Amino acid sequence: MSTTRCPRTAGRGAGAIRRRTITLVSALAALAVAAPAHADLAAVGPVDPSTDVPASFQDKSGIKLGLCMTAPFCLSTAADFAAPDGEAFYFNAGADVPINGGAGSAKLVLAQEAVSPPSGPAAFMRVRVRLDAAVPNSTYVVQHPFGTMTIDTDGNGNATVTHDTGCALAPCPTFSGALSGEIGPFLTWTPDPALPANHIGDGLTPHTVTGGTNGNSFIVSGPGGASTDLFTVAGELAGPPVPVINSPKALDFGSSPVGVPVERTVTVRSFGIPDAAGASTLSIAGPGLSGTGAPAYHVTANTCAGAFPSGQSCAVTVQYVPTAAGAQPAVLSIASNATGGNGSVALTGSGVARAGAGAGVAGAGARSRFAVRGLRTTHRLSRASVRSHGLRFTMRLPGGTEIVKVSVLRVRNGKALRKPVWFAFRHPTHAGLYRMRLNTRKLRHRLTPGLYQVNITPGVSKRQLGATSSTRIRITRR
Repeated sequence: MSTTRCPRTAGRGAGAIRRRTITLVSALAALAVAAPAHADLAAVGPVDPSTDVPASFQDKSGIKLGLCMTAPFCLSTAADFAAPDGEAFYFNAGADVPINGGAGSAKLVLAQEAVSPPSGPAAFMRVRVRLDAAVPNSTYVVQHPFGTMTIDTDGNGNATVTHDTGCALAPCPTFSGALSGEIGPFLTWTPDPALPANHIGDGLTPHTVTGGTNGNSFIVSGPGGASTDLFTVAGELAGPPVPVINSPKALDFGSSPVGVPVERTVTVRSFGIPDAAGASTLSIAGPGLSGTGAPAYHVTANTCAGAFPSGQSCAVTVQYVPTAAGAQPAVLSIASNATGGNGSVALTGSGVARAGAGAGVAGAGARSRFAVRGLRTTHRLSRASVRSHGLRFTMRLPGGTEIVKVSVLRVRNGKALRKPVWFAFRHPTHAGLYRMRLNTRKLRHRLTPGLYQVNITPGVSKRQLGATSSTRIRITRR
C-alpha cells in the first residue's frame, strides 16, 4: 500500500478535507481486496487556466472527458467547483442495489474527480463501495466493472471501502497520478438515441453500460446479496481548443466630484486550453467605449493589443471623469477572436456636484482646493518613540481621493532639502477623516535626530496630484 497523502470526502458532495493514503481503505471491519485490473487511461490534458486543473483525461479507447459542468447532465456546476472545497467530475458512475431482503443497500461510486480546496487545486481517481444494514459480521464479495473485493461487515452490518489514487492535497507536482488507479476505460451508456449530445450519459437515469474490464455489472455476493447492470453515468466530451477571453463583467468607479478623475484597471486573460498549434491563442484588436455615458470615460493605458497564448494576460486602464452629476453608465468592449463573442465590461460611475469646484485637479485654482485639511501630528518625538511607533497623522481627505503621496525631507538652515529621505504612496479606502501611520523599517532607520518636513499630497492617480500640505517634526535623541 502506497503512503502518499490524499484527502477527500464522499464521491458526491463537498465536505471537510482529511488526510488519506493514495490507496485508502476505510472500513469498519476487517478487509481483504483482490488485485484490481489496472486503469486503462492514456493521458492527462494540459492545465486549464480557468480551473487550474487538467483540461481533460483520456482513456485508451479515445474517449476524452473534460470537467462535466453543464446542467442538467452533470453533477456539479462551475460555481460549485469555484466555491471553497468545491468539486467537479470528469467522470462519475454509480450503482445501487437493495440487499439483506431490502433492509439494507449497497452503493458503488466510480469517479475521476477534481477538487479546489483552500490549499489549491488537485485531481484524483476514486472507487468506493459502501454497505449499509447488510447482515452483521458477514463476508461479502463485491464485483464492479473494474475489480473485485472481499468485505467483512461490522456488528451493525456496515462497511465502507474507498480507493483514492492520485493527489487531492495541493500542492500537487503533477496530475498524472490520477491515471494509475482502477478505472478505465470510461463507462458509457450502451447505444441509446436519447444520449445527450457530447455526453456519455445523462447523469441521472440508470442505464446499461459498456467499457468495464471486469464485466458491466455491480454484483454483491453474500447473505442477502443482489446485483444490477444499471448505472448512472455523467461525463462530457472535451472539445477542441478554442480562444477564450476572461474579463470582469462589471467595473464600478464609485462616486466622484464632477471633473475629478478616477482610474480603474481591467485585467483580461486568455483562458483557452493550451495547445501546441496555437488554436487557443487569443487575438485582441483593441478596446472600445460605447453607451450614453461613454464621453466621461477614456482609455489611458492599454497592453491588450496582439496575440495572447493561453494563460497570458493584459490590462486596460480606464479613467472616469464625471461630466455632470448623476449616473453615467458605459460599456468597455474588447474586440477579439474569442469563441462566444467579445469581452464586455459594464462601466458604472456617478458624478457628484461640488459648489464652486474647478475642473478636476487641473489648474492652480482646482489644485489648491484638492488638498488635505486639518493635518495634525505630534511635532516633537524621541528617536526611541519613532523606532517603536513610527509617525502618525490625522487629516481629512477631499472627495475623489484615490491616492496620497507622502514625502519626508530633511530640513537644514530652515529649508527643506529637495531630495526626500523617504517617500511612498498610500491608497485610502475612503475620503473624509483619514488616520495614517508611517512605520516602515527603512523610514525608522533614516529618521535620525533632527528637523524634518513631511509633505502630504492627495490625488486621483500618481500622475494627477492636488495641492501639497506640509508639517514639520523634530526628532530628538531622547
